[in-house]
Amino acid sequence: MEPRHEGEALRAFVPPDHANPRVPVKRGKLFSELWERPEAPLVNQDEDGASLLAQKLYIGPASARENPPMSSLKLFNTLTGKKELFRPLSPGRVSMFVCGPTVQGLIHLGHARTYIFYDVAARYLSHLGLKVEFLVNITDVDEKVSDAAAKANTDPASIAARYSKSFLEDMETLGVSSVTRYEPVSRHVDEAIKLVSLLLKKGNAYVVGGWVFFDTSTFPEYGRLSHQTKTDLSLRPLELTLGKKNLSDFSIWRPEVLVKGKWGSPWGLGSPGWHIQDTAITLAVYGPQYDIHGGAYELVYPHHEAEIAQGESISGKSPMVGYWVHTHLVTMAGEKMSKSVGNVVTVRDALKEYSADELRFYFLLSHYRSDMDLSGLKESVARLGRLKRTVADFSRGPASRREHSSVELLASFYEAMNDDFDTPSAVVALEELASQAASSGDSARAKSALAALRTAFGILGVRLDGSD
Repeated sequence: MEPRHEGEALRAFVPPDHANPRVPVKRGKLFSELWERPEAPLVNQDEDGASLLAQKLYIGPASARENPPMSSLKLFNTLTGKKELFRPLSPGRVSMFVCGPTVQGLIHLGHARTYIFYDVAARYLSHLGLKVEFLVNITDVDEKVSDAAAKANTDPASIAARYSKSFLEDMETLGVSSVTRYEPVSRHVDEAIKLVSLLLKKGNAYVVGGWVFFDTSTFPEYGRLSHQTKTDLSLRPLELTLGKKNLSDFSIWRPEVLVKGKWGSPWGLGSPGWHIQDTAITLAVYGPQYDIHGGAYELVYPHHEAEIAQGESISGKSPMVGYWVHTHLVTMAGEKMSKSVGNVVTVRDALKEYSADELRFYFLLSHYRSDMDLSGLKESVARLGRLKRTVADFSRGPASRREHSSVELLASFYEAMNDDFDTPSAVVALEELASQAASSGDSARAKSALAALRTAFGILGVRLDGSD
């Protein structure tokens, strides 16, 4: 059945640089045109299907590109708790999904760290010669959106539209250019309803008074991603509601009283649960299996655990995801940055004092699997300034022919990036390369080093000067 919704669903978004040529959008122009155009494309690709990002990352003509082998790239997989050699499902292609924001307000620096990291990961995978499909959802169906709408005396669709647009603006400002597809949840409610019906038919779910719950006892592997036993799970009950079979069961359909934006379903007016929303999107875009799922570490349980249970129960295929890659927290004075705590620094507030390059560089100085505190931001700005000055000093030397390959000069950089995207070590390698070039007195080596540094900082998304 077709869902019935109070208000039109948001459409999918495409970054401006990758818009359909028939929809003229200049660089830097935001999404006002695409917002209203259903014909706007969903995927950031050229006519041959190749990621346009790959064309943007390199300095010089295609014949001059120098790519390191990807055979040694290792990623830490949350599911197994260890680093594993990266092998995509389809040779030469990577499918990656990252949980996007709930659009009830402006995003903060904790969000920014997550999206900047996955942007760098996608840029590096593209640099390795892979065609990267990078999908981000936008959670515009949620109680938090309804609460924000009530406070603003407007409707949830208006709040979702306002803050979806601001999110995309912030992504562009921060240089997060590798996302090939943004998908609003409201666009996939019909798929979610079908998936809930299928789970009921397969015996993986049950109805309780307008709610539909996933029965975790039907999925023996539940708890594997978060490394919890059944006893552990019983001590972390979800959604305490009368009639649930198991404390760990989670909702996949919620009644109308919780969300003002509501859809018709066989179980009454309501909306899909948070977990089934993402599963509906990834199944629609990627099918039952894909390579990388990302998001903040706090989403491992119950959100990502639930996604596995739903997805694999629906498809019967395992694993749903090849590599689970999670970022850790941004803190202030040791406390998690959170709207509920009230210690949030929005991206827009931060950009009043720091440039996008400075914020990106700062986040890359900590490994993505480590918590980081904002106390080191000013020091990192000074560090980036020193590096830029060093590069500027030797780049003004006499012109000469390059005599060293970028792959050779960036060996330590590639070694770090191939070791689970170790960006702190990668930055150190680039600083050492710049220092050696500046002190060598060898104009040919300096010329080669400059080209290599431009390639590497293009991957990191940090400009060495205004011409990058």
